[in-house]
Amino acid sequence: MTTKAPHTPKTSLGRLATGYLGDIGPEEFLEGMEFSDLDLAEVDATQATFLDCRLANVNFGDADAPIDLTGARISGTEITDCRADTWNMSRGNLLHTEISGTRIGAGVFYDSVWEKVRFTNCRISYLNLRGSKLTDVEFRDCKIDEIDLDRAKVSRVAFPGSSVGVFQCEGATLGNVDIRGLEPHKISGVHSLRGATIDDTQLMLFAELFASELGITVE
Repeated sequence: MTTKAPHTPKTSLGRLATGYLGDIGPEEFLEGMEFSDLDLAEVDATQATFLDCRLANVNFGDADAPIDLTGARISGTEITDCRADTWNMSRGNLLHTEISGTRIGAGVFYDSVWEKVRFTNCRISYLNLRGSKLTDVEFRDCKIDEIDLDRAKVSRVAFPGSSVGVFQCEGATLGNVDIRGLEPHKISGVHSLRGATIDDTQLMLFAELFASELGITVE
């Protein structure tokens, strides 16, 4: 059985209008706009929609004063060379979106829906996707210290050229999740890895983790 690869996002950005800090607010509908070189600290963008936009060299705020994107929807959008000490977008939607060259300290995305999303060359310390639904998501050439997929529903997700330190998937439902090449030093929820694909080398590397999780003594 061949593991199915994620479908790629489709973005087609034409001429974009210049977006300003004052344009962003709760429940605002922002379409065809480019936001660049902005500091979004403490901005309230709850339930806002970004459709066919570009965010470039934007600071999402520091850990104590991040932008609030709770329940926001980002679709058909490119996010490049941005920084987010904390990216708070719980219960939000990422659709047909490409994120590249971006540094994320804590990505708080629990209970979210992601469809056709690609991260490229990003550095992420902690990614909280608990209880989320991910379909067609790719992390390409990324460094992720910890990803938390506890209780998530994950389909067609891959990590080509990426590294992950801690992989949590307690109670998750996985299908066509390609983790070949990853060498996490900790896996939580080994019994929930059904539906994941690993390679022969990983099978040997993970043997001790699998045995420990399953209560098997190897002597």
